[in-house]
Amino acid sequence: GCDDGLACNGVETCDAETGCLEGAAPVCDDGDACTVDSCDDATGCMTTPLDCEDGDACTTDSCDSVTGCASEELVCDDGDACTVDSCDSASGCTTEPVNCDDGDACNGVETCDATDGCSAGDVPDCDDGDACTTDTCESDSGCVQTPVVCDDGDPCTTDSCDADEGCTSAAIVCDDEDPCTSDSCD
Repeated sequence: GCDDGLACNGVETCDAETGCLEGAAPVCDDGDACTVDSCDDATGCMTTPLDCEDGDACTTDSCDSVTGCASEELVCDDGDACTVDSCDSASGCTTEPVNCDDGDACNGVETCDATDGCSAGDVPDCDDGDACTTDTCESDSGCVQTPVVCDDGDPCTTDSCDADEGCTSAAIVCDDEDPCTSDSCD
């Protein structure tokens, strides 16, 4: 009757001269780095899988039976040149659209291609076809048409603008219809 009923103490024996002898505790190491080895007094050696989850959504966790737990950084590349890929340790991979707009309205509207990324826009054609405007482009607002001032500085001409020809000047007719006066323009 030497058995103490505890599996983790080993099997007790009896020696005729000395009486009960303690048993040798069982070696519960299964040699697998991916298990947690323990001993239960009722059932003996037990193994449970090792939990290698590190709680970081940006790593892929695994276990090698020789080396144990390993974490590999998650690659968050969706292959789309129009997204910025990153990783949040709580939620995992995230993507944000690339902003291709350079803020210059005179460069046109930039676009994005999933393979090639951002590409320049087409430069706007600011020519409105009107010879009576000066056409320019301002980076913050785009095309601007400014009316042409047609003043040749001569008070003896009437200055005007023709949409096709631009500025024109016509001589003022200084005839007061009085045959007793000589009319002229200075």
